[in-house]
Amino acid sequence: MKYFSAGFYYVRYSILGKIIYYSYRRFNMRVWVFAIFFIFQFLLNQFIHIIFRLIDEIFFSGYKKVKINQPVFIIANPRSGTTYLHRLISMDDDRFAYTKFAHTFFMTVSFTKFANLVKWIDRHTGNLIRNGLNKLDELFWGGWDNIHAMGFNKAEEDELPFAQTMMSTGVFLPFPYFDLIDDNKFLDKEPLSVRKGTMDFYESCVKRFVYAAGQDKTYLSKNVMSTGRFKSLLERFPDAKVIYIARHPYEALPSFASMFTSMYGSLPDDDPSRLAWSELGIQFYLYLAEMRRVIPPSQFIAVIYDDLIGNPKDTVIKVYKHFDWKASDEFVKTLESEQARQKNYHSGHEYSLDKYNLSKEYIYERLFEVFHEFGFEK
Repeated sequence: MKYFSAGFYYVRYSILGKIIYYSYRRFNMRVWVFAIFFIFQFLLNQFIHIIFRLIDEIFFSGYKKVKINQPVFIIANPRSGTTYLHRLISMDDDRFAYTKFAHTFFMTVSFTKFANLVKWIDRHTGNLIRNGLNKLDELFWGGWDNIHAMGFNKAEEDELPFAQTMMSTGVFLPFPYFDLIDDNKFLDKEPLSVRKGTMDFYESCVKRFVYAAGQDKTYLSKNVMSTGRFKSLLERFPDAKVIYIARHPYEALPSFASMFTSMYGSLPDDDPSRLAWSELGIQFYLYLAEMRRVIPPSQFIAVIYDDLIGNPKDTVIKVYKHFDWKASDEFVKTLESEQARQKNYHSGHEYSLDKYNLSKEYIYERLFEVFHEFGFEK
């Protein structure tokens, strides 16, 4: 569906139609309630988003002239440290423009400027709004703190623009039939018209945001689901730089499946919708080989998750050297402070492969090349 052009707004309504169909094909009160809420908030978000975009067209049409030069995309399998690396690099805010969670709801010039104005007013009135948002963070996302710390004012991935087009697997988080729908998991494998419409909309979002956030800065994105759309990203931004984080599949796969099925409630462990998330994780690992063949070495670097967690400062400096970025003394000191803090970190999560019908033998057989490339133990 297009409103004037895909760059203005694009939605693949066939995916929304499938959500409605599979939600109501049989009685399930929990799914029905989720579906009603989901459809309502999706349409409400779309309505408000269009208003902000219309304001942009009237007052901030200069965003169309913005050039997105050498954007940086942090990509990996979910649960591989992308949020951590993104928040580390985003501390170099003299160099990078990056979205916070609140920005991603409406990636427009007008909303970004409105958010900046509210932030300025709040700083001069005792931070009442900020404190209120912190309470909302605790209400909405408090249960995820040990999984993926979220908050309206935290640096966050730009997945919502893809979800707004329905070209995101995230739209199936509340719906236990992920195994039945395949046409929004890998944008790179979809018809050209879908890829173009999705990327037109996404590029428009990025341009609008950068226009308001700092045209002299480099756009920094982290997005685990962009593993399945990296070719589309490179076609649209051919000078992009990609940072890939490799985590041992025995750890990443069950953690991924656990996080993305957390809302499925009492479904059995071997339910097809649960298993489909594990299979998607395997497919993402396999797609890395395609990534290697397509991206020039000068635009790509892979880092190991354990190195990132154990030595964040040196890992970030390694990335900077690879891309010929200069790290300021202030930024290096910030990294040193983070490294000292990180020494006390220990994950409290242990995930069972068996719970998701996975075995070490099966994973090793499917992902032999990944194990070999990164030196992961069998």
